[in-house]
Amino acid sequence: MKIPVTKPTLGIEEIELLSEVIKSGWVVQGKYVKEFEERFARFTGAKHAIALNSCTSGQFLASTVFGLKEGDEVIVPAFTWISTANSIDFFRAKPVFCDVEFDTFNIDANKIESLITEKTKAVYPVNLFGLPADLDKIYELSVKYNLKVAEDCACGLAGYSRDRHCGTFGDMGIFSFHPRKSITTGEGGMLITDNDDYAEYVRSLREHGALRSDLERHEGNRAFLLTDYPHIGFNYRMTDIQGALGVAQMDKLPLIIKEKQEIAEKFHEKIKDVSWLHSFSDFENKRHGYQAFVCWFKPEETEKAIRNKDLSEILKLHEERNAVMEKLENLGIASRQGTHAVHIQKYYKDKYHFSEMDFPVSYAADRLSFTLPFYPFMKDEEIDYLFAQLKNIGL
Repeated sequence: MKIPVTKPTLGIEEIELLSEVIKSGWVVQGKYVKEFEERFARFTGAKHAIALNSCTSGQFLASTVFGLKEGDEVIVPAFTWISTANSIDFFRAKPVFCDVEFDTFNIDANKIESLITEKTKAVYPVNLFGLPADLDKIYELSVKYNLKVAEDCACGLAGYSRDRHCGTFGDMGIFSFHPRKSITTGEGGMLITDNDDYAEYVRSLREHGALRSDLERHEGNRAFLLTDYPHIGFNYRMTDIQGALGVAQMDKLPLIIKEKQEIAEKFHEKIKDVSWLHSFSDFENKRHGYQAFVCWFKPEETEKAIRNKDLSEILKLHEERNAVMEKLENLGIASRQGTHAVHIQKYYKDKYHFSEMDFPVSYAADRLSFTLPFYPFMKDEEIDYLFAQLKNIGL
């Protein structure tokens, strides 16, 4: 049996809408992108949703809108996808890394205040793997210190804190539609905000800085005249091919969420019999979006190694984890580490002279997180086979 780490939920509905787009001849940003935006805004409860060609583009737009410049600092988790930090460093601002919590993999909000200086301009929290960070605490700090907040919601779709959707606590939230996410447009992203000025600026920036979009120009009078360009911008537009995929995926989203929640419940129950893996299930007024199902490898040994800052023990456990992943691969079961610790990536390690244990939980998460195969409509026989093999590993 072959079990991939994920499967996008694509079918005839997407094919039919894609066919409509291709037949229409309008394949650039158009009516399907507009519909996707409107439906995404309604789902998240945001006033504005702006579709983009990637989540990374949205992160760069957030830094542009906030006016990041050399000398500014932005607080980010050390355990996240590298683009979160790149969208700061690219503007010659400094990403100030904060360690993450052992119990959530999210930024440790209790450590943020000690990192704030007169140079701090923003906080970019990440709602990792679908679980909201401590957004209330982060919002309180942003008000106290007059900081901007751009939520990295790449994994955050269907994640809620106190019945508010991820991305609606800060000034803006940015989502990804990569195939490993709950819904996909191949590549693609969405920026949400309640700020009218930010929304207008972002819509312009994604269109090279244009006053109005090509669709607006073609739908209006004198379409043969090009628009004006009041800003220096980018080409961060989503195509209508992707927009059609997004519309079809929004139709399926309620069922995808239901499926993921039900499968996660099965995982949490079955993992109790796998002594060398630990998953999180107590979320305190939060609802996990379950972009992925990520665990700790050998949690007791790992937590002790973190507490003692025992690098050699973490490396020893890392080799054990990799050996287990290789065994699973030979059994047809895919697995992955959760994401990476940015401070040990060559660019950041060399530039800022970081060592592994500067952020011990993040480093351990890089080396010892364990992502299980997880996707909607996962068959019971796949789940049973997966957990039978996990129990048989013999650790």
